[in-house]
Amino acid sequence: MHLFLSALSFFLLIHCQSAQQTSTTTNAETTQEILPIKDLLPPPGGEGEIILNERGEEIQNHTGEIPFFQKKSDLPTEIFRVYIASDSYQVRQIRHTDKIRRKPDAGGDELSKEEMKKFDLLSFVDDGMITIGLNTITGKLESIAFDRRVPRINDIAKIIQNDASRFNYEHSSKDGTPIVTKFLISYQIRLYPGKTRDEIKQMLQKKK
Repeated sequence: MHLFLSALSFFLLIHCQSAQQTSTTTNAETTQEILPIKDLLPPPGGEGEIILNERGEEIQNHTGEIPFFQKKSDLPTEIFRVYIASDSYQVRQIRHTDKIRRKPDAGGDELSKEEMKKFDLLSFVDDGMITIGLNTITGKLESIAFDRRVPRINDIAKIIQNDASRFNYEHSSKDGTPIVTKFLISYQIRLYPGKTRDEIKQMLQKKK
């Protein structure tokens, strides 16, 4: 309950900032939009590491990425970064693409986005980190647990855990057995303000 009250204050602050930004926009319709130049950045996983997106495509790190994807990884076992919002699902594999790869799953990605929609009440960003353990013979999921950071909203934590548990992997060994069997998946989630102040107050009163 305290979380929602705090988020309500933040929601009102965002509204004020949006109004200020709108008032300072000038000649937007008469000037041609200039797209920012995207400067290349070092791979988050270290020099020489290949980065793959949610479709298994090789991409580069650059200043146009969200900051969550840009930053250097200080955890050697961190392999995947996942960003989820109601309008976006993105994955970056930052290490060991020569040993293990996440199989693309566009349908599952869309379902995770859908799950986020019911939590779009206030503007809110949170993160979590999950440790994955794979069976050393089959390469299938064997264990899953939060590590270091757990999202502050329990229902969001469940979405993240369910999302990580659906991943399937391709292993690059000759016999198909996994080379990498324990690693970290980092998550960032983004909620958007989807209700008015009065609607949120009514929800809080009903919960009381």
